[in-house]
Amino acid sequence: MGVLCKADYYYGALLSVLINGGLAPALFEKESESRQIYKVSTNNDDYMIYTKYHTSPTGSKDFTWSFTFSDRELVEINKLKDENKDKTLVFAFICSQKQLSDYNQEIAVVYWDEFTECIDMNKKDYRGTARLSVKLMKGAKALRIYGSKRADVLDGKDNTIKIERNRLSSL
Repeated sequence: MGVLCKADYYYGALLSVLINGGLAPALFEKESESRQIYKVSTNNDDYMIYTKYHTSPTGSKDFTWSFTFSDRELVEINKLKDENKDKTLVFAFICSQKQLSDYNQEIAVVYWDEFTECIDMNKKDYRGTARLSVKLMKGAKALRIYGSKRADVLDGKDNTIKIERNRLSSL
């Protein structure tokens, strides 16, 4: 107790936003630093929030954070979904940088159907590591997501899924 690790800062940011929004999250499971799972109840629904953070975006004008998922994590996510049918499973991707500042820090909330549009949970359509990327374009009102199942550009056109930047407030 009393010892802080790097993950505490990033998961703490999510908890701070939830608590400041009037919610009381409960840590459901903490197996490793690579992810955490929270239970949250709101006036709208009961949620399981699968959370990961990333601190090394690519790009200099637009930033992209890529979150990878091992086969074990995909099994865990499917199990979480199956065992908690009374709760809505959402994902909170904490997009940060090693040098913290007041800008270019985002929490991308992704719903199950969007997640499965970006990642093939059964790994039928691709080989390699499952990945979901969050892109922040300078001046954009929405974040863009894509992944190992969904290309960001298809036939020269934007193929990303646009998501609202402040979804936590609508849970």
